[in-house]
Amino acid sequence: MQGVSIVGGSVAGFLAAREIASKGIDVTVYEEHREIGIPEKCDGLVSSSGMSELGLVPPSSVIQNALTKCRFFSPSMKEVDIDARKQNVVVLDRSRFDKYLAEEASRAGAKIEVGKRVSSYSQTQDRASLKIESDEISSEILLDCSGYESYIRGGGATLQGAQYIVYGKWFEKSTVEVYVDPKDAPGFFKWVIPLSSDIAKIGVAGNGINSFGVMDSFVKEKGAQAFRKAAAPVIASGTVKNFVEGRIARAGDSAGQAKPTSGGGIYTGGFGGMLAGRAAAKATKSKDIGALKEYESGWKGEFGEEFKLQLYARNTFAKMDAKQLDQLIEMIAASDVPKKISEEGDFDRHSIAILKAFGISNLFSVLGVVVSNEIKSLVKS
Repeated sequence: MQGVSIVGGSVAGFLAAREIASKGIDVTVYEEHREIGIPEKCDGLVSSSGMSELGLVPPSSVIQNALTKCRFFSPSMKEVDIDARKQNVVVLDRSRFDKYLAEEASRAGAKIEVGKRVSSYSQTQDRASLKIESDEISSEILLDCSGYESYIRGGGATLQGAQYIVYGKWFEKSTVEVYVDPKDAPGFFKWVIPLSSDIAKIGVAGNGINSFGVMDSFVKEKGAQAFRKAAAPVIASGTVKNFVEGRIARAGDSAGQAKPTSGGGIYTGGFGGMLAGRAAAKATKSKDIGALKEYESGWKGEFGEEFKLQLYARNTFAKMDAKQLDQLIEMIAASDVPKKISEEGDFDRHSIAILKAFGISNLFSVLGVVVSNEIKSLVKS
Protein backbone atom coordinates (compact mmCIF):
# COMPACT_ATOMS: atom_id res chain seq x y z
CA MET A 1 0.00 0.00 0.00
CA GLN A 2 1.44 3.37 -1.02
CA GLY A 3 1.29 6.60 0.93
CA VAL A 4 -0.83 8.95 -1.20
CA SER A 5 -2.56 8.57 -4.58
CA ILE A 6 -3.52 11.65 -6.58
CA VAL A 7 -6.09 11.54 -9.38
CA GLY A 8 -5.39 14.21 -12.01
CA GLY A 9 -2.18 15.78 -13.27
CA SER A 10 -2.61 19.54 -13.40
CA VAL A 11 -2.03 22.52 -11.08
CA ALA A 12 -3.64 21.22 -7.87
CA GLY A 13 -2.47 17.64 -8.35
CA PHE A 14 1.14 18.46 -9.07
CA LEU A 15 1.44 21.05 -6.30
CA ALA A 16 -0.02 18.52 -3.85
CA ALA A 17 2.44 15.90 -5.12
CA ARG A 18 5.36 18.31 -4.72
CA GLU A 19 4.44 19.02 -1.11
CA ILE A 20 3.93 15.34 -0.23
CA ALA A 21 7.09 14.08 -1.94
CA SER A 22 9.20 16.82 -0.35
CA LYS A 23 8.25 15.36 3.05
CA GLY A 24 9.55 11.93 2.00
CA ILE A 25 6.10 10.40 1.52
CA ASP A 26 5.46 7.94 -1.32
CA VAL A 27 3.06 9.63 -3.78
CA THR A 28 1.85 8.82 -7.29
CA VAL A 29 -0.11 11.05 -9.67
CA TYR A 30 -2.42 9.27 -12.14
CA GLU A 31 -3.22 11.31 -15.26
CA GLU A 32 -5.75 9.98 -17.76
CA HIS A 33 -4.27 11.68 -20.82
CA ARG A 34 -1.13 10.36 -22.48
CA GLU A 35 0.62 13.73 -22.40
CA ILE A 36 0.75 16.21 -19.53
CA GLY A 37 -0.87 19.52 -20.45
CA ILE A 38 -2.90 18.14 -23.37
CA PRO A 39 -5.62 19.26 -23.79
CA GLU A 40 -5.07 22.72 -22.27
CA LYS A 41 -7.15 23.23 -19.15
CA CYS A 42 -7.81 27.01 -19.17
CA ASP A 43 -6.70 30.38 -20.51
CA GLY A 44 -3.80 30.66 -18.07
CA LEU A 45 -4.21 34.09 -16.43
CA VAL A 46 -2.36 34.52 -13.15
CA SER A 47 -0.39 37.19 -11.31
CA SER A 48 3.31 37.00 -10.61
CA SER A 49 2.61 37.42 -6.89
CA GLY A 50 0.18 34.51 -7.00
CA MET A 51 2.82 32.25 -8.53
CA SER A 52 5.30 33.37 -5.89
CA GLU A 53 2.87 32.40 -3.12
CA LEU A 54 2.66 28.95 -4.70
CA GLY A 55 6.46 28.70 -4.68
CA LEU A 56 6.68 28.76 -8.47
CA VAL A 57 9.21 30.45 -10.74
CA PRO A 58 8.36 29.13 -14.21
CA PRO A 59 10.84 29.59 -17.06
CA SER A 60 10.29 32.39 -19.55
CA SER A 61 9.18 29.87 -22.18
CA VAL A 62 6.00 29.31 -20.12
CA ILE A 63 4.99 33.01 -20.24
CA GLN A 64 3.07 33.89 -23.40
CA ASN A 65 2.29 37.54 -22.70
CA ALA A 66 2.18 40.27 -20.04
CA LEU A 67 -1.03 42.25 -19.59
CA THR A 68 -1.31 45.83 -18.36
CA LYS A 69 -4.94 46.79 -18.97
CA CYS A 70 -8.46 45.38 -18.81
CA ARG A 71 -11.19 46.95 -20.97
CA PHE A 72 -14.85 46.28 -20.12
CA PHE A 73 -17.61 46.69 -22.71
CA SER A 74 -21.30 47.08 -21.89
CA PRO A 75 -24.09 45.67 -24.12
CA SER A 76 -24.21 48.92 -26.13
CA MET A 77 -20.38 48.98 -26.32
CA LYS A 78 -19.84 51.66 -23.70
CA GLU A 79 -16.42 50.99 -22.22
CA VAL A 80 -14.18 51.51 -19.21
CA ASP A 81 -10.46 50.79 -18.85
CA ILE A 82 -8.71 49.47 -15.74
CA ASP A 83 -4.96 49.96 -15.43
CA ALA A 84 -3.60 46.55 -14.34
CA ARG A 85 0.13 47.25 -14.31
CA LYS A 86 0.41 46.91 -10.52
CA GLN A 87 -1.19 43.46 -10.62
CA ASN A 88 1.60 42.01 -12.83
CA VAL A 89 -0.74 39.68 -14.71
CA VAL A 90 0.70 37.23 -17.22
CA VAL A 91 -0.73 34.71 -19.69
CA LEU A 92 0.68 31.21 -19.28
CA ASP A 93 1.10 28.58 -21.94
CA ARG A 94 -0.97 26.08 -19.97
CA SER A 95 0.45 23.05 -21.73
CA ARG A 96 4.03 24.06 -20.92
CA PHE A 97 3.04 25.24 -17.46
CA ASP A 98 1.56 21.86 -16.56
CA LYS A 99 4.72 20.14 -17.84
CA TYR A 100 6.80 22.50 -15.69
CA LEU A 101 4.67 21.58 -12.65
CA ALA A 102 5.14 17.88 -13.45
CA GLU A 103 8.90 18.40 -13.56
CA GLU A 104 8.82 20.17 -10.19
CA ALA A 105 6.81 17.34 -8.64
CA SER A 106 9.15 14.74 -10.15
CA ARG A 107 12.24 16.52 -8.82
CA ALA A 108 10.68 16.43 -5.36
CA GLY A 109 10.31 12.66 -5.68
CA ALA A 110 6.73 12.16 -6.90
CA LYS A 111 5.86 9.41 -9.36
CA ILE A 112 3.72 10.29 -12.38
CA GLU A 113 1.82 7.81 -14.53
CA VAL A 114 0.17 9.05 -17.74
CA GLY A 115 -2.53 7.30 -19.74
CA LYS A 116 -4.05 5.98 -16.50
CA ARG A 117 -7.76 6.68 -16.28
CA VAL A 118 -9.21 6.18 -12.80
CA SER A 119 -12.70 4.74 -13.25
CA SER A 120 -13.72 4.89 -9.59
CA TYR A 121 -12.44 5.21 -6.05
CA SER A 122 -13.65 4.25 -2.60
CA GLN A 123 -12.47 3.96 0.99
CA THR A 124 -12.64 1.78 4.06
CA GLN A 125 -11.63 2.58 7.60
CA ASP A 126 -7.95 1.83 6.95
CA ARG A 127 -7.36 2.62 3.27
CA ALA A 128 -8.46 4.45 0.12
CA SER A 129 -8.62 2.54 -3.16
CA LEU A 130 -8.84 3.46 -6.82
CA LYS A 131 -9.51 1.38 -9.92
CA ILE A 132 -7.61 1.65 -13.21
CA GLU A 133 -9.07 -0.87 -15.67
CA SER A 134 -8.82 -4.21 -13.82
CA ASP A 135 -6.24 -3.02 -11.29
CA GLU A 136 -7.06 -1.83 -7.78
CA ILE A 137 -4.48 0.36 -6.04
CA SER A 138 -4.62 1.11 -2.33
CA SER A 139 -3.12 4.02 -0.43
CA GLU A 140 -3.45 5.66 2.94
CA ILE A 141 -4.92 8.85 1.44
CA LEU A 142 -6.43 9.74 -1.94
CA LEU A 143 -6.59 13.26 -3.37
CA ASP A 144 -9.08 13.91 -6.17
CA CYS A 145 -7.67 16.69 -8.36
CA SER A 146 -9.24 15.44 -11.57
CA GLY A 147 -11.22 18.55 -12.55
CA TYR A 148 -14.69 19.75 -13.41
CA GLU A 149 -16.25 16.32 -14.09
CA SER A 150 -15.54 15.35 -10.48
CA TYR A 151 -16.98 18.71 -9.37
CA ILE A 152 -20.22 17.93 -11.21
CA ARG A 153 -20.39 14.46 -9.64
CA GLY A 154 -19.99 16.18 -6.28
CA GLY A 155 -23.07 18.32 -6.90
CA GLY A 156 -21.52 21.35 -8.58
CA ALA A 157 -22.76 23.02 -11.76
CA THR A 158 -20.80 24.53 -14.65
CA LEU A 159 -21.56 27.19 -17.24
CA GLN A 160 -21.52 26.20 -20.89
CA GLY A 161 -18.48 27.68 -22.56
CA ALA A 162 -16.18 27.67 -25.57
CA GLN A 163 -12.60 28.79 -26.14
CA TYR A 164 -11.06 29.66 -29.50
CA ILE A 165 -7.58 30.67 -30.60
CA VAL A 166 -7.86 33.25 -33.34
CA TYR A 167 -5.97 35.55 -35.64
CA GLY A 168 -7.33 39.09 -35.55
CA LYS A 169 -6.45 42.77 -35.67
CA TRP A 170 -9.02 44.53 -33.43
CA PHE A 171 -7.35 44.03 -30.01
CA GLU A 172 -4.26 45.45 -28.30
CA LYS A 173 -1.45 43.11 -27.26
CA SER A 174 -1.43 44.15 -23.59
CA THR A 175 -5.18 44.57 -23.07
CA VAL A 176 -7.72 41.98 -21.93
CA GLU A 177 -11.23 42.62 -23.23
CA VAL A 178 -14.37 41.66 -21.30
CA TYR A 179 -17.83 41.92 -22.90
CA VAL A 180 -20.81 41.81 -20.52
CA ASP A 181 -24.05 41.18 -22.38
CA PRO A 182 -27.04 39.21 -21.04
CA LYS A 183 -27.98 38.27 -24.61
CA ASP A 184 -24.74 36.52 -25.63
CA ALA A 185 -23.44 35.52 -22.19
CA PRO A 186 -26.22 35.45 -19.59
CA GLY A 187 -24.69 35.19 -16.14
CA PHE A 188 -21.11 35.61 -17.35
CA PHE A 189 -19.20 37.29 -20.22
CA LYS A 190 -17.14 37.01 -23.40
CA TRP A 191 -13.39 37.55 -23.18
CA VAL A 192 -10.33 38.26 -25.32
CA ILE A 193 -6.85 37.41 -23.99
CA PRO A 194 -4.08 38.46 -26.38
CA LEU A 195 -1.03 36.26 -26.86
CA SER A 196 0.61 38.66 -29.34
CA SER A 197 -0.38 41.65 -31.44
CA ASP A 198 -2.57 39.46 -33.69
CA ILE A 199 -3.16 36.10 -31.93
CA ALA A 200 -5.56 35.76 -28.99
CA LYS A 201 -7.48 33.30 -26.87
CA ILE A 202 -11.15 34.26 -26.95
CA GLY A 203 -14.05 32.66 -25.17
CA VAL A 204 -17.55 32.84 -23.79
CA ALA A 205 -19.55 31.21 -21.01
CA GLY A 206 -23.14 31.58 -19.91
CA ASN A 207 -26.32 29.90 -18.78
CA GLY A 208 -28.00 27.77 -21.45
CA ILE A 209 -26.19 29.26 -24.45
CA ASN A 210 -24.95 27.83 -27.74
CA SER A 211 -21.37 28.79 -26.91
CA PHE A 212 -19.95 27.81 -30.31
CA GLY A 213 -22.69 29.78 -32.07
CA VAL A 214 -21.90 32.87 -29.98
CA MET A 215 -18.17 32.52 -30.68
CA ASP A 216 -18.65 31.95 -34.40
CA SER A 217 -20.71 35.16 -34.61
CA PHE A 218 -18.08 37.07 -32.62
CA VAL A 219 -15.28 35.83 -34.88
CA LYS A 220 -17.25 36.85 -37.97
CA GLU A 221 -18.08 40.28 -36.49
CA LYS A 222 -14.40 40.96 -35.78
CA GLY A 223 -13.17 39.66 -39.14
CA ALA A 224 -11.01 37.10 -37.38
CA GLN A 225 -9.92 33.55 -38.24
CA ALA A 226 -10.22 30.67 -35.80
CA PHE A 227 -7.32 28.20 -35.51
CA ARG A 228 -8.76 26.10 -32.72
CA LYS A 229 -12.20 25.57 -31.21
CA ALA A 230 -12.78 23.77 -27.93
CA ALA A 231 -15.53 23.31 -25.38
CA ALA A 232 -14.60 25.04 -22.13
CA PRO A 233 -17.00 24.49 -19.21
CA VAL A 234 -16.55 27.17 -16.55
CA ILE A 235 -16.79 26.63 -12.80
CA ALA A 236 -18.26 29.76 -11.22
CA SER A 237 -20.75 28.46 -8.67
CA GLY A 238 -18.55 28.22 -5.59
CA THR A 239 -17.04 25.26 -3.81
CA VAL A 240 -18.46 21.88 -2.88
CA LYS A 241 -19.69 21.76 0.71
CA ASN A 242 -16.98 19.46 2.08
CA PHE A 243 -13.45 19.04 0.71
CA VAL A 244 -12.56 16.14 2.99
CA GLU A 245 -14.41 12.93 3.70
CA GLY A 246 -12.39 10.42 5.68
CA ARG A 247 -9.29 9.45 3.70
CA ILE A 248 -10.39 11.20 0.50
CA ALA A 249 -10.05 14.91 -0.27
CA ARG A 250 -10.86 17.08 -3.27
CA ALA A 251 -8.71 20.00 -4.42
CA GLY A 252 -8.63 22.42 -7.35
CA ASP A 253 -11.51 22.30 -9.82
CA SER A 254 -12.76 19.06 -8.24
CA ALA A 255 -13.56 21.10 -5.12
CA GLY A 256 -14.85 24.11 -7.07
CA GLN A 257 -11.88 26.27 -6.08
CA ALA A 258 -12.22 28.54 -9.13
CA LYS A 259 -13.11 32.20 -8.59
CA PRO A 260 -16.88 32.74 -9.00
CA THR A 261 -16.36 36.10 -10.71
CA SER A 262 -14.01 34.90 -13.45
CA GLY A 263 -13.74 31.09 -13.35
CA GLY A 264 -9.96 31.40 -12.92
CA GLY A 265 -8.46 28.84 -10.59
CA ILE A 266 -4.71 28.60 -11.07
CA TYR A 267 -3.92 30.45 -7.84
CA THR A 268 -6.90 29.50 -5.67
CA GLY A 269 -6.97 25.88 -6.87
CA GLY A 270 -3.20 25.64 -6.72
CA PHE A 271 -3.32 26.90 -3.15
CA GLY A 272 -5.85 24.17 -2.44
CA GLY A 273 -3.53 21.54 -3.88
CA MET A 274 -0.61 22.88 -1.87
CA LEU A 275 -2.55 22.85 1.42
CA ALA A 276 -4.04 19.43 0.66
CA GLY A 277 -0.57 18.05 0.01
CA ARG A 278 0.81 19.40 3.26
CA ALA A 279 -2.13 18.06 5.26
CA ALA A 280 -1.92 14.68 3.53
CA ALA A 281 1.79 14.42 4.34
CA LYS A 282 1.13 15.30 7.98
CA ALA A 283 -1.74 12.81 8.24
CA THR A 284 0.35 10.05 6.68
CA LYS A 285 3.41 10.65 8.85
CA SER A 286 1.45 11.00 12.08
CA LYS A 287 -0.98 8.18 11.25
CA ASP A 288 -3.71 10.64 12.25
CA ILE A 289 -6.24 10.85 9.41
CA GLY A 290 -7.94 13.74 11.19
CA ALA A 291 -5.00 15.97 10.21
CA LEU A 292 -6.32 15.95 6.65
CA LYS A 293 -9.11 18.26 7.84
CA GLU A 294 -6.53 20.99 8.39
CA TYR A 295 -6.49 21.47 4.63
CA GLU A 296 -10.17 22.34 4.45
CA SER A 297 -10.10 24.74 7.38
CA GLY A 298 -6.91 26.33 6.05
CA TRP A 299 -8.28 26.95 2.54
CA LYS A 300 -11.60 28.28 3.79
CA GLY A 301 -9.78 30.54 6.20
CA GLU A 302 -7.86 32.02 3.27
CA PHE A 303 -10.64 32.23 0.69
CA GLY A 304 -14.01 31.51 2.29
CA GLU A 305 -15.15 35.12 2.75
CA GLU A 306 -13.63 36.18 -0.58
CA PHE A 307 -15.51 33.45 -2.47
CA LYS A 308 -18.72 34.23 -0.60
CA LEU A 309 -18.56 37.86 -1.71
CA GLN A 310 -17.51 36.97 -5.25
CA LEU A 311 -20.43 34.59 -5.61
CA TYR A 312 -22.87 37.16 -4.29
CA ALA A 313 -21.49 39.81 -6.64
CA ARG A 314 -21.64 37.54 -9.70
CA ASN A 315 -25.18 36.43 -8.93
CA THR A 316 -26.21 40.06 -8.48
CA PHE A 317 -24.68 41.23 -11.75
CA ALA A 318 -26.14 38.19 -13.51
CA LYS A 319 -29.62 39.52 -12.72
CA MET A 320 -28.97 42.91 -14.32
CA ASP A 321 -30.52 43.64 -17.69
CA ALA A 322 -28.76 45.35 -20.59
CA LYS A 323 -29.93 48.82 -19.51
CA GLN A 324 -28.57 48.37 -15.98
CA LEU A 325 -25.25 47.05 -17.27
CA ASP A 326 -24.91 50.06 -19.58
CA GLN A 327 -25.68 52.30 -16.63
CA LEU A 328 -23.13 50.48 -14.49
CA ILE A 329 -20.32 50.91 -17.02
CA GLU A 330 -21.21 54.59 -17.46
CA MET A 331 -21.16 55.16 -13.70
CA ILE A 332 -17.78 53.48 -13.32
CA ALA A 333 -16.23 55.30 -16.27
CA ALA A 334 -17.35 58.68 -14.88
CA SER A 335 -16.02 57.98 -11.38
CA ASP A 336 -12.67 57.43 -9.67
CA VAL A 337 -13.40 53.70 -9.41
CA PRO A 338 -10.96 52.68 -12.19
CA LYS A 339 -8.16 54.53 -10.43
CA LYS A 340 -9.02 52.98 -7.05
CA ILE A 341 -9.15 49.48 -8.51
CA SER A 342 -5.79 50.04 -10.20
CA GLU A 343 -4.25 51.13 -6.91
CA GLU A 344 -6.03 48.80 -4.47
CA GLY A 345 -7.04 45.80 -6.54
CA ASP A 346 -5.52 42.35 -6.20
CA PHE A 347 -5.90 40.07 -9.23
CA ASP A 348 -5.99 36.93 -7.08
CA ARG A 349 -8.06 38.29 -4.16
CA HIS A 350 -9.86 41.12 -5.87
CA SER A 351 -13.53 41.27 -4.88
CA ILE A 352 -13.46 43.03 -1.53
CA ALA A 353 -11.05 45.73 -2.76
CA ILE A 354 -13.09 46.27 -5.92
CA LEU A 355 -16.44 46.49 -4.13
CA LYS A 356 -14.98 48.86 -1.56
CA ALA A 357 -13.84 51.04 -4.44
CA PHE A 358 -17.34 50.93 -5.97
CA GLY A 359 -18.99 52.06 -2.76
CA ILE A 360 -21.24 49.00 -2.91
CA SER A 361 -24.26 50.35 -1.03
CA ASN A 362 -24.54 53.53 -3.10
CA LEU A 363 -23.84 51.75 -6.36
CA PHE A 364 -26.40 49.00 -5.92
CA SER A 365 -29.04 51.35 -4.56
CA VAL A 366 -28.81 53.39 -7.77
CA LEU A 367 -29.26 50.18 -9.75
CA GLY A 368 -32.19 49.08 -7.61
CA VAL A 369 -30.40 46.06 -6.15
CA VAL A 370 -30.85 45.13 -2.48
CA VAL A 371 -27.61 44.34 -0.65
CA SER A 372 -27.77 42.23 2.49
CA ASN A 373 -26.30 43.42 5.79
CA GLU A 374 -24.04 40.37 5.77
CA ILE A 375 -22.42 41.44 2.50
CA LYS A 376 -22.18 45.06 3.67
CA SER A 377 -20.28 43.89 6.76
CA LEU A 378 -17.85 41.94 4.58
CA VAL A 379 -17.09 44.99 2.49
CA LYS A 380 -16.56 47.17 5.57
CA SER A 381 -14.20 44.69 7.24
